[in-house]
Amino acid sequence: MHGRTIIILEDNEERIRQFALAVSALGPKFQLRLWRDAPTMIAECQPHLAEACLISLDHDLHPVPGVTADAGTGLEVAEFLGCREPVCPVIVHTSNTERRWSMHNEFRFGKWRVEIVPPIGETWIQSLWLPRARTLIGQ
Repeated sequence: MHGRTIIILEDNEERIRQFALAVSALGPKFQLRLWRDAPTMIAECQPHLAEACLISLDHDLHPVPGVTADAGTGLEVAEFLGCREPVCPVIVHTSNTERRWSMHNEFRFGKWRVEIVPPIGETWIQSLWLPRARTLIGQ
C-alpha cells in the first residue's frame, strides 16, 4: 500500500459527513482528500495519488450552491485515472447504474482493482462502503 490517503469524489453534504466519519473510523493514520467536482479533482489530484490507499468516486455531481461551473461527472475522473498506472483500489459508489459500469470498465481496462458499492439504504457508507474499504486497504 502506498500511503494512507483516501481520495473521494462526492458532492452530497450528508454523504461527505458520513465519509469523513468512516475515514476517521479507520484510524488516525488515515486522511481524507475530497473533491466536489470532476474538473477540480482532475486538475488537483495528481500530486495526491502517490499517497492514496483508496479512491472512491460518485458519478452524478451537482454544482455547489452559488457556483455556475459544470461539476462534471465521475466518468470523467475515471477516464482520467484509468489511463494512468494503477496506484490503489477504487470503489465506484454511484446510484447511476448505467454509468457505474462505464466507470468500472475504465478502471478495469487500465488494470486497476475496482469494485462497486451501490448506495443502498440510509447507512450504506457505514454498513457497506466502510467494510469494503477496510478489506481493500488491508485492514
